[in-house]
Amino acid sequence: MKALMPIVLIWDEIERLMELRGISSRDALAASANISKSTLYKMSKGKFQPSMANLGKICAALECQPGDLLRFDPDLPPPTSSPPK
Repeated sequence: MKALMPIVLIWDEIERLMELRGISSRDALAASANISKSTLYKMSKGKFQPSMANLGKICAALECQPGDLLRFDPDLPPPTSSPPK
């Protein structure tokens, strides 16, 4: 049994919600969510998972709930956490 069970960000759902909310680009989402472009880019490429604070900011910008953007996938290795601020 794995010690950590990975929760992954569903970037396709973020893109769908961006389109629905009229957010035209990843840079526009970063600005709306007050997250650096670099951090959002790394999240979009799966380099690390968002912190709870950044997840909340993304949800506020997209007018959604955290559960809308997350998926449990026991077959993936545990993600690394986001970089310290």
